[in-house]
Amino acid sequence: MVGNDSAGSPAEDRPDLHLVAPLDDPVLADWVSSSDLSRSDSRSTDSESTGSESTDSESTGSESTGSQSTGRSSTASDTSDSTPPRTASRRNLKRSRSQDSWTRPLSGSVAPSRAAVDEARSLLAATDPVAYYKSLSGLVRSGHHAVLGELSYSPALEFHDPSCVVVPPRPGSVETVELYASAAYPDFERIFRPAFRVPGVAGELDGLFHLVFGENANVAVVTNHGQIIDIALVMGALILAMCEPGREFGVLGESLDVPDVAERIDVMVSRMVTTRQAFNVPAMQVLQCGARTFLSMPQTHSRRRSKLDPGLVKANNLLVRHELDAQLAQGGQILAMAASGSQDLSMAASMVQKVRSQWRARRGIDPGDSNSLHLQPLYDGTMQLMLGCRYVLPIAVSLEPAAPAVVIGSLTRVRDQDDCHRVMEWIADAHQGATTIPTIYHRHEDPFLIQVRDLVRS
Repeated sequence: MVGNDSAGSPAEDRPDLHLVAPLDDPVLADWVSSSDLSRSDSRSTDSESTGSESTDSESTGSESTGSQSTGRSSTASDTSDSTPPRTASRRNLKRSRSQDSWTRPLSGSVAPSRAAVDEARSLLAATDPVAYYKSLSGLVRSGHHAVLGELSYSPALEFHDPSCVVVPPRPGSVETVELYASAAYPDFERIFRPAFRVPGVAGELDGLFHLVFGENANVAVVTNHGQIIDIALVMGALILAMCEPGREFGVLGESLDVPDVAERIDVMVSRMVTTRQAFNVPAMQVLQCGARTFLSMPQTHSRRRSKLDPGLVKANNLLVRHELDAQLAQGGQILAMAASGSQDLSMAASMVQKVRSQWRARRGIDPGDSNSLHLQPLYDGTMQLMLGCRYVLPIAVSLEPAAPAVVIGSLTRVRDQDDCHRVMEWIADAHQGATTIPTIYHRHEDPFLIQVRDLVRS
């Protein structure tokens, strides 16, 4: 279900509740410049800023791709390939705390000043937690997924504190991850597990292991976003594949346990997830079994119509940006994202007739009389994260009962925004090939996509 309030406006087309947060919300797309909260002129040079050479255009909230750098970094990171890779043994899997040659700051981002971060933290700490929680809970629409139910406020839960924007992992066992994943999606063992056991995928997992644990690189796991639980299922399957008994990396017999992997996985979710429970357990505690979770707030019409102070939204997202930047700067992270940040638009066969001519013009073929799927565009915020990680592992997912599928692509280096778009086009093609459902990725807010949104909403 897609929360469309205004066609053609990316910020208005985000569902209210995501297990992966809408990264391309205007507040998040430009990472909330420090001037949003600081009473002082935070555009002045700051010793902690990583973007001192950026222009004010990066703080305008524009989705224009012209406001961020897309070229390759000219730092020594591109000339360090001759350095022998470090070996990650089971005895020493701790990541380096220094800036690794494989990592770089988020492309085009401007770090908030310390004063802005402190002010944001103080604002959230002074907020009435019960009133804040009620406002969040009131934003959640019913019927997102049968697994999720309402959770009562509890001061004992750290993530019910307004100032908590990062929830650390509390890793479970392989059996716990299997239990939760199978309860959320009964066909998990039949659909997800075999996809990660394909012979060719073993090489990709080896590459992921050596990049993250050996070279201290950041890797983004990128999927499409059909249902609220899809990225959680993907990451659960990834954890199980890397920690499967007998699974070794390289010829030295290196292996991983769930805590090794969970400590490296970062996922950004909508803060509204803190108001939900699954299997009589807070949904956040389910996620903690396998990931570190960052709690973002969306910027939608429904949020603006609520009693939630926009200043609190900006404060929350500024802190999220600050904490995520710090985590990625450590290197050796697996960043999970449903890259468009918006739910895929599924168009019924009865509606396809109304866009048949546009489809033929776009694809050069007739879509036929079947359902179709439309992946919404990437915007600057998400592409900055993908480019900052430098490597992505693309995965196409379908939880449609008639056409379930998981297709895992190759580890891919992304150097500019065009590469990011091409990754999404690969995901769309892989989805179509596995499901036979005509699938299109829209690079821009084109008239075709706007018409599809109007039809789906109607």
